Amino acid sequence: MGSRRNWREMCARSGAIALLLVAVAGCGDSGQTFSTRPPAGPHASGVRVVVPSASNAVGSGAIGSGAPRATGAAVTVDNITAKYTFKLELITPLENLYGNKLDDFVIATIVNHNAAPVKIVVSSQINSYTDAVSETVTIAASGTAVVRQNPRLTPTAIDGLNSAKQADLHVVVSYLDNGQPRTVLDQTSSTLITSRRDFPWTIKGFSQQADYNLIAAMVTPTDPGVEKLIRTAANYDPDHAMTSGYDSDGDSSGSVSQRLSNVWDAETTDYKLTYIGTTDSFASGSSQRIRLPAEVLDQSSGNCIELTLLYASVAEALGMQPAVIFIPGHAYVAIRVDGTSDSYYFIETTMIGQATFTQATHEGLVEWTAAQDHVLNGDAEYGWVDIATQRTNGILPIPWH
Repeated sequence: MGSRRNWREMCARSGAIALLLVAVAGCGDSGQTFSTRPPAGPHASGVRVVVPSASNAVGSGAIGSGAPRATGAAVTVDNITAKYTFKLELITPLENLYGNKLDDFVIATIVNHNAAPVKIVVSSQINSYTDAVSETVTIAASGTAVVRQNPRLTPTAIDGLNSAKQADLHVVVSYLDNGQPRTVLDQTSSTLITSRRDFPWTIKGFSQQADYNLIAAMVTPTDPGVEKLIRTAANYDPDHAMTSGYDSDGDSSGSVSQRLSNVWDAETTDYKLTYIGTTDSFASGSSQRIRLPAEVLDQSSGNCIELTLLYASVAEALGMQPAVIFIPGHAYVAIRVDGTSDSYYFIETTMIGQATFTQATHEGLVEWTAAQDHVLNGDAEYGWVDIATQRTNGILPIPWH
């Protein structure tokens, strides 16, 4: 973040504005004090908004290419020809989307030139990083089969991918001759596996919004670090508990705002989180190193997208419905106040450690007021990513830890 503006300075100005507004509100009573707790219900910053429609919030469901493809050498054995293409790069944060939102990682084409059908077995694996994938197909006489495969990284492999690694893709095509396998093709090709922190802001074949939607893969509600934060946040709750889900329309009970405030207090006091800006951006054609929520907690710092993903992860883990909002050079989070209405709390997470939760929600609302029309119009570098919608669309959390 910060390539288009200095968000650290912005947050300082935002905090000052919020403090000024609070002071003005209390001018009638010089003895009035202001709690670090938000008022109960939606009046802190939970307001009804026009939620972006499917046309620009969900984005294209088309499969994107992700990275260039390479082709292995074609081989013919016993009148059976086999060849394959593969991705020159595996995007680790999106690895579970290959074959769904992203093009298949391996595509094998087998041609049977014989006068009788043959049974073919195709297997692929990235050595030391994935389990093997295998599929058996029967190809008619003079027929052709196309087999698409997507070896999945193991959680252990993902945990160890702190930087990009060169790896070997192993593809084997064989056929059964009287029940005995005979090899047609056995090749190894080099591919690059990216770091789990490297997120691409542009993928060929994707609209801007469709690419933004992929960030849902880095919202990790089941991460042990997120679960530990929730347990710590319970210490700040009046009942010393953290419930899940929604219990009132419009958050009239104040349960949602209270829990979100508890999380803010735990991040501030126990984890000593602070905002640290970077020179990265959401600009077209760029990629960005993004730490996952547990890493942000471990290192007590994050930039705007990292702090946003952390809060969204906690909210989802607590049975709430978060959304990630993109504006030029920046991101922040919105949390639905109940399970039915289109009312949200907006939180400027970069104010962590510098301001109260109330001030952060006030600034978030100010930002949304300025951004809403741009988001609805689908303007460049603006976006709204509803996490629950993207889960339904098949964008699941990166499976690490």
